This record gives sequence, structure tokens and C-alpha cells, in this order.
Amino acid sequence: MGNKIEKNCLDQNIIDKLIEDTGLEREVIIAWRKQFLMACPSGKMDRKKFYKFYRTLRVESDEKVKEIANFVFTAFDRDSNGKIDFNEFLCGYAITSLGTMRQKLDYVFALYDKDKNNSIDRKEMIRVISAMYDLLGKSKKDYPPERCVDDVFSLIDVNNDHSLTKDEFIDGVLKNPYLSDIISPFNE
Repeated sequence: MGNKIEKNCLDQNIIDKLIEDTGLEREVIIAWRKQFLMACPSGKMDRKKFYKFYRTLRVESDEKVKEIANFVFTAFDRDSNGKIDFNEFLCGYAITSLGTMRQKLDYVFALYDKDKNNSIDRKEMIRVISAMYDLLGKSKKDYPPERCVDDVFSLIDVNNDHSLTKDEFIDGVLKNPYLSDIISPFNE
């Protein structure tokens, strides 16, 4: 019993790593950890628990957040084990909220790359763009997701192989900054 480690305590090495990875202060990390554990006492969120937690962080309606939360879950689940631990959540949330454009685009790429094959095809992008249209309440009639994806690919698929590598994707969006408003749910 004396060897039992209190679940609410974070090892100083982990805190130091999170400070380095997120740029957040120690007190902020500890506060987020408490909130995370209140939502998920086991310390690992499955998709359903993540949706409930993520829902509390967004102002949009349940209906609009539900689909995009699935994509965000996939992007945050960096080890692809079907669960998000506190470190994955905090790094993902901090970077997508406070990170540089390149860091945000790294997560956006993971959001689109559903099959985690290190490339995005047209079908993967259409699914996410459609969910983002729903999230933002944007009409699919005025500028259909399919046409939007065709336009994105025509701008950044430099080798015309109908697939975007991470470098192609990130470099393409950085060269065409207006695309970030179209393809990223992590913009201010």
C-alpha cells in the first residue's frame, strides 16, 4: 500500500517534458490534468469519452461537434491505440490552440490521414471537409466539398499523383495561407 502512487500526481520529468512540448506553465498543466481526470478517472479516453470532454471545449452544437470530434480524436491519438492519454490530449490541444502554423498543420495532416498511411487522398479530405462544413454551418451547395477538395489538390498536389504527403500538404498550405481557413478546424 505504501508504494501506491497517487493518480493525480504527475512525475516532475513528465511535467518538464509537457512544459517543453506545449509551452504551458506547470500550474496550467496540473489544472488541465485535474480536469482531464475528472472527465476520465482511468486516465485514458476512448472515442466516446473524448467526444464528451471535447464537447465541453467547443461552443458549437452537439450535432456539429460530433463528426469533427471523431477526426480530432484520430489526430490526437498519436500512438493509434484507440485511446487518448493526458499527454496526447494536452500536446494536441495546446499545439492546435497555441502552436505555430507548421505545428497546427502537422495535426491537421493527421486529422485527414484517417488510414495513417502518411498520405491524404481525395476521399479522406472530402470526409473531413464535409464535417467541417457541418461544424461551421457552411452550405454544401454554394461550394461543394468535392469541388473544394479538387481546388485544394490542384494547388498543392505538386506531383499530380492524387495523393498528398505530409510535406506536400504542409508546404502547400504554408505557400497558400488562405487554404488554412478552408482545411483546418484549428484556426482562431
